[in-house]
Order: sequence, then structure tokens, then C-alpha cells
Amino acid sequence: MNNTVSFLVTACIGLVGAFLFQFLHIPVPFLLGPMVAVLILSHVTKWRFYWPKALRNYSLIAIGYSLGAAFTGDILKNMYTHIPMMTFVTLLTFSVSLLFSWLLTKFAKVDYPTALTSSVPGGLTQILALAEDLKGINLTVVAFFHTIRVILIVVLVPFIVHIPALQGTTSTLPSLAMGTSTTLPIWLLVVLYIFACIVAYRLFKRWRIPAATMLGPIVVTIILNVFVGIPAFDIPEWFMMLCQLIVGTHIGLMLHPEHLTHKKVMLPLSVASALALIAVAFLMAVFFMPVVENTSIVTGFLSLAPGGIDQMGIVGHEVHADVSMITMYQVFRMLIIYLCVPPMITYAVKRYRAK
Repeated sequence: MNNTVSFLVTACIGLVGAFLFQFLHIPVPFLLGPMVAVLILSHVTKWRFYWPKALRNYSLIAIGYSLGAAFTGDILKNMYTHIPMMTFVTLLTFSVSLLFSWLLTKFAKVDYPTALTSSVPGGLTQILALAEDLKGINLTVVAFFHTIRVILIVVLVPFIVHIPALQGTTSTLPSLAMGTSTTLPIWLLVVLYIFACIVAYRLFKRWRIPAATMLGPIVVTIILNVFVGIPAFDIPEWFMMLCQLIVGTHIGLMLHPEHLTHKKVMLPLSVASALALIAVAFLMAVFFMPVVENTSIVTGFLSLAPGGIDQMGIVGHEVHADVSMITMYQVFRMLIIYLCVPPMITYAVKRYRAK
């Protein structure tokens, strides 16, 4: 079976897995579906699978661009006055993550860099991409933990925000305009941002900056969109689904279930860590956010919930919460994750190898 046939077989299996998960209403179907389908069939069949890594890289560049485009000038201006509270809740969330990373190391015998990456709250696509870029991380363990967390968050968070007792006051922060008008033709914006993101990726990689595939596009998009004034364009939803499918298929081929040891300990720890992060976010939303930020409990909870910007934003829109506040908090945590976590984990990997 040559590479072309193997590639087509792999693509078909990933696509079937994506549509199956979508039909079953499983969270993040175009990432988890291909990942699970390719993972299973690559281990139970003798078929030859092939998936070019360049596809994964360019898909992550597109995802990095979409994350950078979330940082609008209005959001960054409003962030300035909310930085103390956002920093406090982010540090509190990371403290819970550090606790569970220690428990994972102690009771499941997982190396600390992998345990830390498994416990960091962030979007599934982003964290898995980050874990793969950082050498020495057990990708199977990271994927297991974050998949369990995403499923619990997607199932529990919408249920919690629809509790009648939580419906109350609304936030006073005005809604932010997410779009920007421009006289530049769309094709020119597309070409400009593609060129800038690829150059940023290659420069970050040459400079050996961790997670260069996503961090480079994020940084250059923020610079061009916010500080230079060249407005970002919207990526079609189908294209983002395609990028997730490509990344999910790639990750499925990278996973090795035989490396997942101490399963009886890992499952309870993964569930407990996800529930702990959700509980911390809920308590902060009830007792602190209404007082400090003058938000509703629902808005505060979605702002602090350890999910992705897209998922929490969709839920917030459905329950008429303050989407701008939710976006600010989620974007701020994402910024901290991508600026601080890669160097932290890289340092932990070096220390771990030295020992």
C-alpha cells in the first residue's frame, strides 16, 4: 500500500469517525472522532496508515490564527481594568492544576512534565498540540486526561447554567463589537495573514520557542490586528472543522494505549481534577464575581469555567450571558497558558531529565 492509498484510507477513517461522533452528539466531534477512530483501527488492523505532519502543522497555524484573532482592540482595552481579578482567578485555577499534577505523579507514577501538561486547563486542541511540540511528554496520558475533562465540562456546564436559581442580574459591561470593517479586499487580507503566520511560525521555530506552530501565529495576528490596525478576517466554520479533523487524525496515530499505566488510578484522578476545576469556577462565580466584577453568576461561571473560548462563548450566547466578559476571561487565561506554560513545562522536562 503506497503513501497515497494509505493517506486516503486514513482520511476516510478520520472522516467517518468525525461524522459518527457528530451523529452521537459527542463533544468536539471533529477532533475526538478522528482521533478515536484512527487510534482503534491502527491498533486492531494491519492496515498501513499515513498522515503527513505538514498537514498538521498548517492546520495548527490556522487554529493559532483564529485564537489570535480573538484578541480585538476592544477586548484588550477592557482587559486592562480587569487584570487584577483575572490574574487572581487564573492563579487559583493553576494552583488546583498543580495539586492534581502532584497527585498524578505520586499515585499514578507519571513523570511530572506529563502530569503538569495533563492538568493545565485549556482547550483540547491547543493543549494536545502543545504537548506534542514539547519533547518528553506522554501524549497518551495528556489526551486521556483532557478528553475526560472536556466531556465533563461540555456535559455539566450547560446543565449548571440552566439551573433556574442561578438566573439573576446581568453584567454591566457593554457588549463588544467583534467585527472590524475594512476597505481592503478579503483576498489581500487572507494572503497577508497566511504569509505573516507562516513566517512567524518559522521564526519561532528557529528561535526554539515552545509551541511555535500555534504561538507564532497567535502573536503575529495580535500585532497586526490590534497594534498595526490590519483587521483579521473570519475563518469559515467548515475550515476550522477540517483543521480539527487533520489534527485529531494526526494525534490518533501518535497515541499508544499500552503506555497508559495505572488506569485504575488515572480515571478517578482525571474525573476528580475536572470536577475540582469546575467547582472552583462555580464557587468563585457565586461569591466573588458578582461583588468584584458585578456579573451574574452565570456570566461569572462561564468566564471561569475551564473550557475553550468557543465552547463557553456558545453556551453564554444561548443563555444570554455577557459574552464579552466571558471572552475576556477565557482569552486572558489562554494568553497566560501559551506565554507561561510552555517555558514552565520545558524547564520541568529539563529538570526531570537531569535527575
